[in-house]
Amino acid sequence: MAPDFMEREVYCCGPTPYMKAVRTMLQEVGFDMRRYHEESFGATPEPVKEQAQQDAEQAAEEAEAIPRSDLIQVFFSATGKSVQIAPGETVHAAAAKLGLHIPKACGMGICGTCKVKRLEGAVEMAHNGGITDEDVEEGYILSCCSVPTGDVVVEY
Repeated sequence: MAPDFMEREVYCCGPTPYMKAVRTMLQEVGFDMRRYHEESFGATPEPVKEQAQQDAEQAAEEAEAIPRSDLIQVFFSATGKSVQIAPGETVHAAAAKLGLHIPKACGMGICGTCKVKRLEGAVEMAHNGGITDEDVEEGYILSCCSVPTGDVVVEY
């Protein structure tokens, strides 16, 4: 893909195992590692984890007050599992409620790790560049930042 990579600057961002593999491959071929650059989102800071837990608890309390008719059905076709979620919840949150682990890294629509295919229904996706227009046209979404606007079927 880039036969002149030995002469280039290399920028790498992604999950830790991926970045480690890229680093190792470059080192093994004698790449000048001074021209290798990484960006890592790192571990989630403890205050953010605590806030996320508080937000989840508050959302659960609020969900109990939502009329059943307002809930949205999210169906995961590959596993045959489905769940009802409150308006405003993401596809990723729906998967988590079912114990389905859609990999993600940034949680903000930047990295693209949580890309899944939407088969039916519509979502509002507020991403930050982690998905191409072509992928969106083919029905792909980023689960971390996609909020169903009605019942939806996802291939997962």
